[in-house]
This record gives sequence, C-alpha cells and structure tokens, in this order.
Amino acid sequence: MGSVVALIRDVYYTVSAVWHTLSGLNAQFQAALQRATKAPGLPVPNPSSSYWQDDAPFPSLADAQVDALPDEVDVVIIGSGITAAAAARALLEVSPEPPRILVLEARQLCSGATGRNGGHIKCVPYEVFPRLRKKHGVETARRLLRFQMRHLGMLSEVGERFPLGEVREVETVDFFIHDGDFEKAKKALDETREFVPEVKGEVWEAAEAAKKFGVNEKVKGAISYPAGALWPFRLITSLWEDLLRKHDTLAISTNTPVTQVIKDSSDSKSSSTNYPYVVETPRGSLRCRQVLHATNAFASQLVPSLRGRLAGAHAQMTAQQPGHEFPVSHGLRSWSIIYMPGFDYITQRPDAADGAPGDLMIGGGYFRSRENGLDSIGVYDDSSEREAAFPIMHLYGAMPTVFQPNWGAGSYVKKVWSGIIAMTGDGLPFVGRLPPSSGSQQDNAGEWLAAGYNGEGMVFAWLCGTGVGIMMAGQEDAHLEPEVGRPGGRLADWFPVDEFAYSKARLRSADLRNLANEV
Repeated sequence: MGSVVALIRDVYYTVSAVWHTLSGLNAQFQAALQRATKAPGLPVPNPSSSYWQDDAPFPSLADAQVDALPDEVDVVIIGSGITAAAAARALLEVSPEPPRILVLEARQLCSGATGRNGGHIKCVPYEVFPRLRKKHGVETARRLLRFQMRHLGMLSEVGERFPLGEVREVETVDFFIHDGDFEKAKKALDETREFVPEVKGEVWEAAEAAKKFGVNEKVKGAISYPAGALWPFRLITSLWEDLLRKHDTLAISTNTPVTQVIKDSSDSKSSSTNYPYVVETPRGSLRCRQVLHATNAFASQLVPSLRGRLAGAHAQMTAQQPGHEFPVSHGLRSWSIIYMPGFDYITQRPDAADGAPGDLMIGGGYFRSRENGLDSIGVYDDSSEREAAFPIMHLYGAMPTVFQPNWGAGSYVKKVWSGIIAMTGDGLPFVGRLPPSSGSQQDNAGEWLAAGYNGEGMVFAWLCGTGVGIMMAGQEDAHLEPEVGRPGGRLADWFPVDEFAYSKARLRSADLRNLANEV
C-alpha cells in the first residue's frame, strides 16, 4: 500500500510541476507580448562595446554631425546601418536628379545591429523553403528563398569594391546534436531541392562529419552548403565614406535622434506643400519630401501601428580565440550548432598577418535564458549583459563541446556584447510605403519603411534597402541596368514587393501572438 501511495504522490508532484511550468510559460509569454506592444523608446546612449567597432577605419565618421540642421531636404533617412546605406546609395544612383539626403542617427554611425551582429551571410535553404511553402505556397516560397540567397552574390560584389569589409564566401556547416533533428533536416533538404534545384547541400553522417570537420561523437550528422562572412561595420562605414566623398547632396548627423515625424498639410507655411513632413529632433526640426524609417527593431517607436507586430529582442555575441587544436580553415568556413529549439552561429575571421588563426565570432544561446528566450522579447537595452548570464555561459562552451579533443588549450573570450534584433509575427520584414493606417490621418505618400529582419539581417537588409531606395526614387517600373550590389531589370523581377508590403493583411499576419501557433 505504501508503494501505491508513493506512486500517487510522485504522479501528483510530477503533474503539479508540469502544470506550474506550463502556467509559468503562459504568463511569461503574455508578459513578453505586453512588452512588445509598448514603444521601444530611443536606443540607449551607452551601448556595450562591440568587437566590430574597435579600431574603426574612419574614426571621424563615428560622430559626424552637421553644424546645424537644414531647414529643408528632399529625403530624411532615420538610421545609419546597412539598410540606410543601401537605400541612400540606390537613391543617389537611380534618381533622375540626385536628392538632398540627410541621414539622422540616434547614436554613433552604424552603432545598431549593423555594428553588433554576427557577420554571417547565411540563408538556410532547407529551413526557409519548407516553412514558407507551408504558409505561402510553392511559388512564393521559391521567390522569397531566392531573394535571401541572392545576398551572398550582391554583398560579395560590394565587398570587392570595399575590401575592409572582409566579405568572403565560406563553406558553412550545420552540426546536429540530435538524430531526429538531423533526419528532419535531410528530408527538408530533399524537399527544397525538388522545387529549387539550384540549392546546394552535402549531407555528412556522423562518422563522415567527424573525419571531415573534426567534431566529436556529440554531432549526429551535418549538412554543408555555401554561405558568406564579413565585417559588417567596416563594410558599411567604408560605403558611407565613399558616398559622402562622391555626393555633396548627402549629409550625416549622428547623435541626433528623431523624436517625432509629423505630416503637415496646412497652408500656414509656403513650403508645407513641397516639404510636408516635419522631422523633430532634440537639435531642432526640419522639413522634407520623404522619410525612410530604417531602424529595424526600433521602427515601432515612430510607427505606432507596428507595435505588437514588430518588436525587438535582446541577443548576445562573443569574440573568442579558438583553442590551439582547432581545425584550420583560414576564415573560409562557418558553423552552426543545431539543438532544437535553438542554435548557435559561428564565423571566423581570416588568419592574422603572422599566420595566427582568426577570432571566432560566436552568437546564439537565445533559448538558454531564464525564461527560454521569452524574457528577451521587448527588451531594447544593449548596454549590459547582466541579465544574460545563462546565454553567455552557453556561448563560452559551445564550440569546445562539439570539437574537443580537437580544440585544445589556449582559448579565451576576447569580448562580449549585446545587440537588439527585430522579430515579426510572420517572419518577414516590412518594406515599402506607409499607408494612412500607419497612424497618420493624412496621406503618407512620402513615408517609407524597411525594417523587421528577424535576426537574419545579412540576407535581408542590403536588398531591402536597395529596393526601398528604388521605390522612393520612383523607378520601380524602370528597367535598370545592373550595378555592383544591385540586380538589373524591373524591381518586381527580383524584389518581393507584395510579400513585404505594409498593409492591413500584413499587420494581421505579423501579429506576434501568431508565434504561439507556430510548430
């Protein structure tokens, strides 16, 4: 009888524990949604120091600022990262007359996600296509996948012109820790190749992966395929330096946060018709014809209708010196460690001048926080890692765990920093014109948005910025010649105009509550 009582007691405690956990997760999810519906505020003034921003090649640009804001310009771009730079470049190249552009950045130049991410140009075709096919059908999934895959070639072209960006094609390898995840990935790769034949990928069983890549028995299999790596901060600051040198109609003012954008259609000022937008900052206000919100995770600060559809999430990055036994790849390989739910992503810089192996840039551990990642949603403070101890501990040990004994001694963490990624409820960015439903009661013919890259900015941001720049120039129907980093033809030939557009339907599909229904 005692054993029966003990069994009942154990079952009771087990069920109670499970119920408590599920109830807690629901409460945490609701708290995350509540944070996601609030305005993010402006970026904090004292972000953690990013590895990428050390030894900046153009130090004078970091705090570049106009002496006084002009009364009027043609275009104001809010943000100074990869999206803003690509948009400015496209506007200056394809506009019939070069517009007067003022870039306004809340902090230092490229101090947001562009200066803080993992530097990984990586689209995972076998993950992207099946997920998008399920939601949108074959044709849309095929188009969206090809758009992401195109970034490797486009950014490689830009990197050839700006070598400080260290843009290079790499062989990327996904390591699977669980047999079941590996089997699902192989099936997904077969499905993807059936509909997108150009997708490349090689499957490595456990013994083959150990021999080829030097991993240990914890890796149950691997898939390798082409990807890219780069130094994003140096690439984009090199581009800004080039644009400023070539175009006297472009200016940048850092440490100038935008606090409000107002559409003024009154006749009280003679310029209100031609320059209907009033952009307010702590340094004063100015008028413009068009405004581009290129602030990714912070976009809902100035576009209130995005709240609850596009939100920020706190994420961690580290720079680490590899162990002395780590397999040599000369910066031409990258890695991901897959352990559903979650993954880590790793790139390696090219070898140093003395032949020493490059530093490893390791990010991830998102679901290793106290609340399984939910406590990171709606958090916009990238100044500290105090609340991210668990993900950081995870990142310290990720690579030695799968490579030892081919890791060895001598490894150490050189730097830790945080950044804010963006997430939407449907996994797609918002790119295009803002309609009146964005919050203004006036026609928003000149207000534009390109944001919400879901932590995959390196396979979204460059061509999203380029695409919105072409739209702002009124050249979306023109047959443009290809340029370095820009496809030729009409915009719709290569850009998912409808899928990324801001609309009532997109706001519904991007509702973050939809994430609760994801499998």
